[in-house]
Amino acid sequence: MAHSEPTGATSVSPRHDEETRGLFKRILEGQAYRQLMLSNIRGHGIKMLPEVADKTRVASALLTSLQQFGELERLYRSQDFGDVVSAVRHKMERVPYPSTRMELAVCLFLCERVSWHALGAYVDSTVPEFAAIAHARRAELRALDAPEDPAFAEFCADPTNRPLAQQLVNRWLSITLLSLGRPDSPGDARALELKLRSKSIAAIVGEYLAGLEPFLKSCGLVAPDGASIGVELPKSRVRR
Repeated sequence: MAHSEPTGATSVSPRHDEETRGLFKRILEGQAYRQLMLSNIRGHGIKMLPEVADKTRVASALLTSLQQFGELERLYRSQDFGDVVSAVRHKMERVPYPSTRMELAVCLFLCERVSWHALGAYVDSTVPEFAAIAHARRAELRALDAPEDPAFAEFCADPTNRPLAQQLVNRWLSITLLSLGRPDSPGDARALELKLRSKSIAAIVGEYLAGLEPFLKSCGLVAPDGASIGVELPKSRVRR
């Protein structure tokens, strides 16, 4: 499928020097990790959905995601980086799978939202091929205010269920935040200078967490602090 390149983009070849190549390689691997994680969870979760309409919705999203992952895989190979699946396999092996429909609902919600926010930093990348992929991938996702499947919200309606619900939110917040990379690092700053992406990891994290607050509040839950879930949050983030 052909995609138009974003207007105003100035091409900076990731082949230019080893520093740029190394940063771009890690950026592609981060996107591949998030996309494979979401695809695998969608595929695993189909069996938990009782309604054919829900199975069809998730299957359709899975097919689109895999087709667009193919474009990412081809871009990775075109830069002589090798096999991107092999590059992220060690990370994928650490990702758990949801065990209930209720967990699947919140898991997909968080994975889709973190990917949507991350892709927003790449739609103006100075690597036009990657910017085009980010445009297409972001259009496939939606920044939903709540999970499409109401199972998790229904579970939280009973206050006695909220401690378990909070544990699940903490688990998947940790996984999705770690997928973004470490904020305030030299590599993060350099990627901005080279215009490989337009937002810092700290800014992406801040937008992601702020966007989740209304949903968590509606469920009687809270966003945990970084230390409690083993994640380094941006130094500039101020707890509300």
